[in-house]
Amino acid sequence: MRVFVVGVLVVLALPATAFGKTTPDKTFSGSAPVPMSSQADIPVTIASDDADGHMSVEVHWTNPFDDFDLYVYKKNSTGGLDQVGSSAGGPPSTSEQTTIDAQGTSPIPPGDYIVRVVNYAATSPDFSGVVKFGPLVLPNVKPTARLKAVKTVRKGKASVLDASGSRDTDGKIVNYAWDLDGNGSMETNGGSRPTLRHKFSRGAHHVTVRVTDNGGKRAYATRTVRVTRR
Repeated sequence: MRVFVVGVLVVLALPATAFGKTTPDKTFSGSAPVPMSSQADIPVTIASDDADGHMSVEVHWTNPFDDFDLYVYKKNSTGGLDQVGSSAGGPPSTSEQTTIDAQGTSPIPPGDYIVRVVNYAATSPDFSGVVKFGPLVLPNVKPTARLKAVKTVRKGKASVLDASGSRDTDGKIVNYAWDLDGNGSMETNGGSRPTLRHKFSRGAHHVTVRVTDNGGKRAYATRTVRVTRR
């Protein structure tokens, strides 16, 4: 038995990400009057240019001793329905909730979805709900550190340490820190400047630069500078 469902579409002002826009949220309400034999289907469409990281579906009712079940399906190429989410708890409760998440770096597949609310054992037939979408957020990629320096300099002459060849493919490098004495501690904070001038004492010095991107990921590069006599 199918019943009539009234759906209300609500569009939120969500910022577009670098990977595309998110599907507008959708609120709905309906009625499934006969326990064990009635259900309501709410259509939801994800456009081909949407980039959703997750889809959260909730259904609510008022009587905690009523029992509705929730299922989410995606229409396949033959017109059939593939289940992608479900929630079927029992009383006492006034809601069911399920979430569909993107897999890896790919957004939730576009297409036509069905949110199905089933009256499993509810005496009050009315329900309401919401489908919420969140953006796809890709994991932060680690930056690449590069360090150039003249291998040999004379004592008293400043060495130029150049990390400007460092790169961050999905953001920017916000900090350069330096270990100038080879003890493993980044004692010199260069801020956002990729170059540093420093006079070393005579001998071999193992210099390390640590670069940090705007997502907090770090990378390191090391060079050896040898200081000779005058």
